[in-house]
Formats: sequence, structure tokens, C-alpha cells
Amino acid sequence: MWLLSTDRAELHFFSTPAAVTGGYAILSHTWEDDHEQTYQEIRGLQERCKASGKNPRDMVSSKIRQTCLLAKRYSFDWVWVDTCCIDKTSSTELSEAINSMFRWYAASEVCFAYLADVPSDDVVDAPGSAFLKARWHTRGWTLQELIAPLLVLFVSRDWKIIGNKLELGKLLNSITGILDLVLTNQASYSTVGVASRISWAAHRQTTRVEDEAYCLMGLFNVNMPTIYGEGKHAFQRLQQGIMRQSFDTSLFAWGRWISHNSQAVPMARNVTYNIFHAPSLDHFFLLSQSVKAFANSRGLRYSPNATYPLQPYLPYQWKPIHNEPEDGEKRTVGPFGALELPQFQNTNYGMKCRFPVFEVKGVTVAMLMTDNAREHFGLLLNPTNDNLTDPSRVRYSVGWGFDLSDNRRSFVRLVHMGKDWYNLSFLGEPVKPVWRDIHIMDTFPEYRKVDRVTLAYPLHTLLPASPFRIPHWLINRLLLLDFEASNKPMIKSSQKDGPGTPLVVQMSFDSVAQTEGIRLRFGTCFPLLPPPAPAGPGQGADTAEDQDGNPGEPARGPEVHWATAQPMHAANWRTTPPPIGHDCATDHVDGWPGWAREFVDEEGARVVRLSFLRSPFAPESTRVFHLELAGGSTSR
Repeated sequence: MWLLSTDRAELHFFSTPAAVTGGYAILSHTWEDDHEQTYQEIRGLQERCKASGKNPRDMVSSKIRQTCLLAKRYSFDWVWVDTCCIDKTSSTELSEAINSMFRWYAASEVCFAYLADVPSDDVVDAPGSAFLKARWHTRGWTLQELIAPLLVLFVSRDWKIIGNKLELGKLLNSITGILDLVLTNQASYSTVGVASRISWAAHRQTTRVEDEAYCLMGLFNVNMPTIYGEGKHAFQRLQQGIMRQSFDTSLFAWGRWISHNSQAVPMARNVTYNIFHAPSLDHFFLLSQSVKAFANSRGLRYSPNATYPLQPYLPYQWKPIHNEPEDGEKRTVGPFGALELPQFQNTNYGMKCRFPVFEVKGVTVAMLMTDNAREHFGLLLNPTNDNLTDPSRVRYSVGWGFDLSDNRRSFVRLVHMGKDWYNLSFLGEPVKPVWRDIHIMDTFPEYRKVDRVTLAYPLHTLLPASPFRIPHWLINRLLLLDFEASNKPMIKSSQKDGPGTPLVVQMSFDSVAQTEGIRLRFGTCFPLLPPPAPAGPGQGADTAEDQDGNPGEPARGPEVHWATAQPMHAANWRTTPPPIGHDCATDHVDGWPGWAREFVDEEGARVVRLSFLRSPFAPESTRVFHLELAGGSTSR
């Protein structure tokens, strides 16, 4: 790794942290909008100063110079700054740096956490303080930079120390959700359950989608190549790396849950697929595509490692108390028969897992051996609707649809199973899980992966020119907000349904996890023309007639565009869609001021704003969608 000398800000290479005599300081910060100096710029400045005799430290950026001065003040000769101590033009060096970064932070003598938006006179624990709202707490990479170093000093924007990690432990816990025992170095982060560790990053942001996985590698001691451009596959590779070295099944404990004694009624399997099936099916698989799915997984851990007072996984001998007669079975085995540990093996047929499994009323549940200090968790399994399933081996997807007592429907992945491993029940029936080998689909199958922007192609391929176009960037923006096109658009048009048929399109974008969505209906219309004025005396009637002299169809005007939108959320999630159609008086786009209109739900809490532009490729006939959302959890 390259380090900067604190006296001259010159780059020197060290092979390991142990090679740095006297140790080194390290900087944690957020990149600013203005230019951050790179390795090449510091190297070039270093070479120029050799010729001129000047000190490069006097010519570097203010942030790098102040970091060197601060480290020098604490008697360190070397300091590491990520912006300029990694040659990012070398993919090999970048990958090596990312894979070893956690180790370099952990081996530093001190980490200076520079908070550019916090003044030195800030009262850090006051409600609404700048420290509480600092951008540094929201970034993905700063998570490991807070946890790994033994000593973290927080530095204000004018480079004054405002506190350290130890004394601010409880405050940092309230901000980040990280256990204060971890923050105060009284417990190792490695003792915290996998799901809980991932949950620490669930509300953090990274500039590149791959970095939400790469910034967590150190927390799980996972090494893997960094491949920018792989997108969400990076997080799946991270989860696979965790499985190779850990039994911790809390990795699968994300998503919605119900109680084992809930009054919810399981829906039929085909109904579950019809209602909750989305093109990506992210929620149907064992592995998550994003750390955001773990937002509600805090506190979960692998039960056999538990230290809190739940029943132990190891067998125990039942003993009577006060010489009372034995009324229970002597237990010399574990709760699921033979003592075993869960197993995972990645295959081309899905993840081969060995779990304690039971079935009730057609619903299969795998005991995850995960708990939250109060109850154990089970994973709901669903036989796949897949023509390529081996009939001799059932392959499962994850989750089940339930009718809830408040007349709602919900897709659920997990079930709370109570705290007694030896007396489990589900849907009102006692259950006895047994160890079984089962196959669970871990990710979306490669043979069915389709670029989701192609869902709009049936609309875009209408000839001679489609009246509407949904741009790819807009679909991708909705995908980033976890909105999936719930199905291919339903299209009626003259090309598909015969001449004279106006275009009618219905499509939805839904986020099942957030119970948020948008129903879109749009199309074309040939509006009725007003009837002609009555003919005067001696004038013929100006109406169309058929061959028999009967009045013909009312005259219609040229084709116009119409559109409507409906915000969807928990309160109206199950409402029946209105009949497909439109109101000529309000829904014609040409009648909207600026071709834009807002659609508000009944509570006024959510707004969908539709607007249109002329297509540069067919300006007379094609209108290009733009869509904005406000309210709920996705204001964009």
C-alpha cells in the first residue's frame, strides 16, 4: 500500500502494515463535490518538486495537507488517504487495495474521521446537531472505517478534535445501529450475527452499486475480485462467500414475517405466484440482491451461538424438580433428532441445503436456526412453477402469500416460531421438523434473465410509430427505487386487434417489499366531433349515411393521446382496478397545461406526476413519458 510522508506528502510503498516502523495514521472522509487529488496528481507533484526543491506538502490540496499536519502533530511519520494512495488506473492495484483495506484500517494507530459538515463548536449530542446529521454516517465505506480501527478521532471541518469512538459509543449506536459494545471495543464485530452486520449498511449509500458489497468484505473476512460493471451480482457473490465460511443462517432472514400463531390464512400456491410474481422475482429467492433488504434484520443471529436465555440447541437431560414425577420425555438428542449443523452447497439446480423441515396445510417451512433473542425463525418455502424442475427432486422458491385478518394480502418470507424448539406449532398445528436435503433457488436463473427494460418493447414495436415511448432510463430509475414492472404491458391496438382499434395500454410498477406501486393506463382516442348545426330550409343534412340511407357513425376527430395514473400503497393495495378507459374531458394529454398532470391518492399522501414530450424520432405521433413520485418511502 502507498503511504504519504507527513513531512513532505510524498508517496512511499509498504508491503504490509508491519513494515511501517512507528505505525501510521489513516483518514476516513467523504468525497467532496470539488476535485479530490489522485495518485497520479500527487506523484506528478512529487516529481516536479524534486526539480524545484519545493516541499510538495505546501502544494497539495487543503484536505491532504491538513491530514498530514494533523498526523504529524500526533508524531506519525506516515498517513494513508484513499483518494491519492491507490492507483485507481490499475485494476489489479485497486482490487488488492479494496480486499486489504479493512486490514489496513484495523492495523492503523489512529483513524481521523473528518466530518466536513460539522463545526468545531457543535454540541454533538444535542437534538438535531450537525454531528447527528453528518453525511459521514450515511456512506457505505465509512462503516468499516468506524468499526475496524481501535482508535477513531472525529475531526471537525476546521480540523479540531471533537471526540473519539470510545466516549461517543452510545451516541454512535443511536445513529448507526451498531452495538455499542462493538463501538467501545468490548466485543468483536465478528460475534454479531451475519444479518445484523449487514443491517448496519442497509441505510447507507454508495456511489457504485457494486460497492455496497465490496465495502462489507472486511466485516465478513471475504476476499473476492472486484468487477465494476457486475452490478447487483457483487452482493450475491458476497453472500456466497459468507456461506462458504459460516453456518450463520441469519443470512437468509430478511423480508417480511408473520407469527406462528397468526390468524393469517395461506393463499393457494398459484394465487401466490399470480399476485406476487414480479419479473425479477427478487423476493422469491434465498439470496438478496441488495443490503437494503436487511433493514429490519437487526438483532438476528445464528441460534447455536446464542448466549441469551433461549433453549440451547445442544441436547439436555430433563430432570424433575422437587421430586415431582417425570411428565416429560428424557431428551438425549437435539430438538430435530440427530444433532447436525445446516449445510449449503451451490449447484446448477439451486442451493442444496440441509435444514430441519416440516409441512403444514401444504406449506413447507425450513427452520433457520436463527433467532432474535425472543423467538426462532422459519423460512417459508414454495414449490417452484418451473418446467425445468426435476420431477424426482422438488425445487423450492422462498415465501408465501397470506390473507391477513385486516382484509389485506401480504407476501411473507419468514415466520416466528416461538422460543421453544421442542414445542413448535404452525397455523394452529403442532410440528416436528426433521433434517432434510432440499434445493432452494438462490438467485434468478440465468436462462430466464432478461434485461427488464425490454418489457416495454411490445409497446415500442408498434408500427408505423408507437404513440407512446417509455425511455429506458426511466425504467432503470424505477428499478433503482425497487419498482418492478409487475408484468408485460397489456396492449390493445389496431396492429394487434384489428383496424380502427384505439391503442389501450395497462401496466404497473410495483415494490412488493415497500407495498408501493403505480398503475398506469394510457392510449389513444378518436374523440367524437360535435354534431353539425341543423340544416336550414332548402339545405341538405350534413350527416353520414350508410347505403340504405340510415344515419352512420358519429364523426370522429384525429387521434389524440390520453393517460391516467394511480398511486398504490398498503391502504389500496387490494382494490380492484377500475375498468380500462378514460375521461375525454380530463385525461387527454393535449389538454394538460404543459402536457403535465399530477395524480393524487385519496389520502393525499402520494403523488404521481406524469408529463410528456414529443419524441425526436416521431414528433408528430409519439409522446415520451416522464414520471415523478412524491410521498411514501420513494419521493424522487
